[in-house]
Amino acid sequence: MSAVTLGLLLTLPCGLTAATAAVTSPAPAIVPATTIGDTFTKQTFDLMNAERVKAGSRPFVWNQKIADVSQDWAKQLGVATMDSAFDFATIHRADAGGNEIPAGATWYRENIGFNFSPAQLVDWWMNSPGHKAAMLDPRGTDAGIGYVVPTSGPYAGWHLMVSNMAAYSTTPAPAPSPGPTSQTPLAQKAAAINGALGLPVSPEIYGLKNGGSYRNYQYGALIYSPATGAHVSTGAIRNLWAGYGFENGMLGYPVTDEVSGLKDGGVYQNYQGGALLWSPASGAHISTGAIRNAWAATGFESGPLGYPTSEIYQVEGGTAQDYQNGVITSSASGTRIISGEMLARYRENRALLGVATSAKTAIRDGGFYQNFQLGALLYSPATGTQLSIGGLRSVWAATGFENGVLGYPASGEMPANGGVYQNYQGGFITWLPDSGGQFTFGGIGGLYRSAGGPTGRLGFPTSGEYTTGPGGNVAQNFQHGTIHWGPAGTGITY
Repeated sequence: MSAVTLGLLLTLPCGLTAATAAVTSPAPAIVPATTIGDTFTKQTFDLMNAERVKAGSRPFVWNQKIADVSQDWAKQLGVATMDSAFDFATIHRADAGGNEIPAGATWYRENIGFNFSPAQLVDWWMNSPGHKAAMLDPRGTDAGIGYVVPTSGPYAGWHLMVSNMAAYSTTPAPAPSPGPTSQTPLAQKAAAINGALGLPVSPEIYGLKNGGSYRNYQYGALIYSPATGAHVSTGAIRNLWAGYGFENGMLGYPVTDEVSGLKDGGVYQNYQGGALLWSPASGAHISTGAIRNAWAATGFESGPLGYPTSEIYQVEGGTAQDYQNGVITSSASGTRIISGEMLARYRENRALLGVATSAKTAIRDGGFYQNFQLGALLYSPATGTQLSIGGLRSVWAATGFENGVLGYPASGEMPANGGVYQNYQGGFITWLPDSGGQFTFGGIGGLYRSAGGPTGRLGFPTSGEYTTGPGGNVAQNFQHGTIHWGPAGTGITY
């Protein structure tokens, strides 16, 4: 057997040769932490649970007492495997640790493997039918793992990992009463759906939050609580629900089965804390809270926004969710929709803008603006949609925004000469760290533009316009020259 692919599963009782070898072979092994806080342990445990979720099984709960049993056996094996007479056929203890794990287990298994990374260990178990069956068995509720890293011998530097798994039921199944009502709620639901989930692959499991229970089937599960009744859980929506922690997460229990017949082949399922929706084009995503309420007001998936295309995520000032044709943000000031002319530019700059703080508002010349936590977006037919933030926005505000001498922004911010600048219909705004913001407009602005603007020979302005004499003569200083404008003379001095 290659050491690279070593992994073992207890299927029959075996002797304690490994433990005996451990007593007679004093070679050292590194013993790391045995808690879920250990990085290698947590990564392995999370990967095991990820495979369980994909298979439709409930994730294991970390059980430190089981982990202590696993760690004790890993320590013994870490020494035993250095004995030249060690026999891998006896690597498991006789009962997979069943006499050592907490009492009350109705099922237990033990997986053992050698490898270098959590992914390699779990991949090997997933490619070994016996290990895979033990790791994914829907009866499992609790698990704990331990490992050692031998410092010498044939497995020096390898991770020798022991994973013990067990099933516990904290709430007994309800006793059936005689007659037609003797079936449990899960059994009644199974009869009602008439085999739609295939054959059962687990018994009814009790002890869930708020008196709940579930049963796994080939193609999904049935889930029940006294407050919500029994409902089907399957497919992409079930996988996403698992990602939110099943009934223990923010969504709680399902309150409906999946409902089909939505626009473009979509389906949804309602939960105590919101809903999950799926469509072929958008995949499965959550809908909850204030963002869901705002989406509902638009007509859900049949409205202009279409289906959600992301989970809810954090942005400056609040949260947001993407949709096929828009974004909804939520903050203390309320919910806002970003769509139409503003949408593409917002998606490019959401980290710079944060949540929306106003609706899209019409302004002059067919334009619109929308304010955000950290700035604004402006649109006009002549300039398109542009970003307005930071120091440049402060200068533009002082000129009167789009109604002032500069008009609408005609570009985004651009770097040059150690600062940034933005092009406007009537000139430029520039910003340098040492001199702050300046703007050019009018006749001086025209000459500045013809000389290459902020990227030309003059560089950035270092002053505003100032008068140089009677009759309307003005000038403006730049990093590498001065522009004069008026009856006394117009031109550039470098």
